[in-house]
Amino acid sequence: MPRPHRLTATALILALACAGFVPVRANPPPVPTASAGSEDEAMQPKFVWGILIKIAYNVASSVFSDWAKSKLSIDLSPGGLAKLFFNSSTARIVPVSLPSLGFLAKQADGVGNAVAGEPTAPLVVNAQGINYQGVHVALLGFDRAGKALGYRPVTDGFRSGERFKLRILPTFDGLLALDNINPQGRRAQVYPPERGTMVEVKAGVEILVPLDRDQYLEFAGSTGEEKLVVTLRSPRAVGDAASPATVYRHDEAIGSSFVQETRPGTYPVIVQALSLRHD
Repeated sequence: MPRPHRLTATALILALACAGFVPVRANPPPVPTASAGSEDEAMQPKFVWGILIKIAYNVASSVFSDWAKSKLSIDLSPGGLAKLFFNSSTARIVPVSLPSLGFLAKQADGVGNAVAGEPTAPLVVNAQGINYQGVHVALLGFDRAGKALGYRPVTDGFRSGERFKLRILPTFDGLLALDNINPQGRRAQVYPPERGTMVEVKAGVEILVPLDRDQYLEFAGSTGEEKLVVTLRSPRAVGDAASPATVYRHDEAIGSSFVQETRPGTYPVIVQALSLRHD
């Protein structure tokens, strides 16, 4: 069964007056004010996922991408990765109620609920909050000496025997788990390794998974297609409170952005399968 491998790493790292028959002096027209949803109002700075961003109410994935880029680390030198290692060391693996994980069984085929494309419902920010949530996910490969090789989107996949971590940056507090579906179709949770546990992630905090600085994911020893299923959900996304909306994925050189509409009373569940073809 594929499992994380421990190695030594050096370092890591949004009116006209109505005139009668007698001429009268017209009152000046009232000064127009921007109404809710107007173009002027839409362009005003808003707090989006905790960050003040000047936006137009349009494509949620574009606003999310700008938000993520304002927070993501770029420097892959040992010093540059120090913040990521520190953030990861403060994250926790927590026990969860197994009955609450029933939504995972619905994704047993490994397809997930994410598709490439742009969401159609407009982004809305009002007194009740924001109607989208998202997460940035990137692959970060490492060589055998523990040197970081660069970020890439999840659609790039990975090679048999390659060591890597996942960079995670969510807009919401959530629970994260990684599952493996081997070429024979058997599914098992690989991280955290103990079933009934998940990684507790915080909104706006960029981390690397596995959390341990000297721990990586590596898949080897099989033939055929294998999948790594990444699941991030709000702790409140249980039963009817789990958002049924499609998750939209946008891929860039530095990683992949996922956004999901969350209507009142629902919370995000984001599932993406990464494919590996063993040589």
